[in-house]
Amino acid sequence: MALSSQDIDKLEELLFADELHDEALDYFGLHGLVCASLVGPKKIDNEAIKAVTFSGIDPKASAEQMQHFDHCIQEIKSELQESLSEGGEPALPYESEEDPEACQESWCIGFIEGFFLNEEEWFSKDEESAAELLLPIMTLSGLFESNEFEEIRKNDKLMSQFETIIADQLTDIYLFFHTD
Repeated sequence: MALSSQDIDKLEELLFADELHDEALDYFGLHGLVCASLVGPKKIDNEAIKAVTFSGIDPKASAEQMQHFDHCIQEIKSELQESLSEGGEPALPYESEEDPEACQESWCIGFIEGFFLNEEEWFSKDEESAAELLLPIMTLSGLFESNEFEEIRKNDKLMSQFETIIADQLTDIYLFFHTD
């Protein structure tokens, strides 16, 4: 079951709280982070998800707000796990947004934050294959500033292709790490 717009609004009230000073991930970033936890080689527990989401800042949140945050994490996990278990493409939350590129970038940043938590494990199975699978997400996140990434970002055709294959990549990443 996907999060309702009311669930997302309530979640974003917490994520955009004044004390977080724009340091917290937004809904799209949280979704990407949870997705990295599910498709990657190692699950990320909810406490680590909270720490990354809030950039280590303790939000001045009520127990009800934190319960809602946990509920949202669980709903995102359940929806993604159902799609991946059935062999389908996961629905990505930015696809129907007014500014899908900015939302996709935020989603990719969240995913890469999940990657950073367990970087060694991501490359332990087959570094070259893992790097190829992660390349579109890494590039679209804008977090990597090497000359190679700059060259890729200058290629409009390749960037357009990257933007359209993320859901397929997630299924491929999931299968890469969760099948023998």
